Amino acid sequence: MTEPIPNPTPGVPPTAGAMVRAAREAMGMSLDTVAQQLKLAPRQVTALEENDFARLPGRTFVRGFLRNYARLVRVDPDKVLAALAGGDATSLDSPALQPTAPTIGELPTTDHGRPGWTRWAIPLTLVAVIAAAAIYEFSRGGGDSQRTPAVSPGVSEPERGAAPKPPAAASETPLPNPVAGAAPTAESPAREAADKAATAAASAPAVAEVTLVLAYRDASWTEVKDGRGQTLVSQMLRGGQTHSITGVPPLDVVIGNAAEVRATLRGQPLDLAPLTQKGVARFVVE
Repeated sequence: MTEPIPNPTPGVPPTAGAMVRAAREAMGMSLDTVAQQLKLAPRQVTALEENDFARLPGRTFVRGFLRNYARLVRVDPDKVLAALAGGDATSLDSPALQPTAPTIGELPTTDHGRPGWTRWAIPLTLVAVIAAAAIYEFSRGGGDSQRTPAVSPGVSEPERGAAPKPPAAASETPLPNPVAGAAPTAESPAREAADKAATAAASAPAVAEVTLVLAYRDASWTEVKDGRGQTLVSQMLRGGQTHSITGVPPLDVVIGNAAEVRATLRGQPLDLAPLTQKGVARFVVE
């Protein structure tokens, strides 16, 4: 069912932007929600509502944006486009193209390029640079092979002519027994604390979830977020539907067109009238 669009200025036809903005506010939808549904930026939605078409692409794109916007907020797209055609739509036109000044003179084209060795100058220069780089790398690599290897700090260079000392036998270093009499390591307290935390988390009672049942007599925008910040519902629901929402409290609930929605919480009817302002019900379920 399409709702009538209030006219803020009696006697003056509403603009296309005013029509979609009034419909959005009547349904309790935010700019961010409309931008998400239309796949637009919030600044573009604001430009549509303010008829600031200079901040948007050309006429074809603006008409398409307004058509989709009107369908989202349940307004007749033809009426919105008719209001667009009747308003100030000069900013939708393509920019005028100014003719360029004629050139003062042209270079003669009858003079053909003169063949010569100059066209080979750049390739020959590149070959010479590559050859010089290869010779430099080759000579530097030969010089590096004759350098004395560096000695690590704290390790004395073995005397010339002396045989290197054999490595110590593995049996000379006693190995601890990992099974019998192992001393506690630094990781043991941390591991015990982690095990205790996991045991406490497993034994902690789970938070009881709550169920909110919404029955729709007409279309209504509904958005519900649970206590963990997760979005349980964020969409336009049609009339004749019944939607059951279960989540961890507190539930943050926004219901547009609340007069056409019946709510049931924990099996008991919930009166939305005291929670409704300007047709939108906003409340928190603990």
